[in-house]
Amino acid sequence: MEKILLVDIDDTLYKHDNLPMFMNYNNVSEDFTITNALNNIKHPKYIYTNAMFKHANTILNKMNLEDIFLKIYSRDTIPSMKPLLNSAFSVQRDIRKNSGDGEIIFFDDMLPNLFTAKKLGWTTIWIHPNYKQKYNHGYVDYSYPSFKQALLEIDGL
Repeated sequence: MEKILLVDIDDTLYKHDNLPMFMNYNNVSEDFTITNALNNIKHPKYIYTNAMFKHANTILNKMNLEDIFLKIYSRDTIPSMKPLLNSAFSVQRDIRKNSGDGEIIFFDDMLPNLFTAKKLGWTTIWIHPNYKQKYNHGYVDYSYPSFKQALLEIDGL
């Protein structure tokens, strides 16, 4: 079965605390390990964030990932935000139109977002410093301290 990667931006793809409050993006840069890993994964890849499209697009550009992701689902491009079920469902419906019925593998740092994703049958991956606490959450399939670590350790991506 085809796999489809769906990735959150802030505190998942990159650590948001590196970005100052006044949104100076100068601290955001390419991580060659992430770029190479994503380039080697031949499955379709999408962004799903509660951030604005412009913010997500700027982060992808600064990280040199703009050509890797097929689409950005953001608070200003979809009808509602995570963790609402209709938000995840609308993203899933659009992904299915574009990439078929593959297994959606969702990376996010927020447990409520993963809880909703699991209701739709997605594979959920929690990216968080407290990742070892995943066993308290039946809706978390895998957990890692960083997106980079997840990319390096997950077999079959």
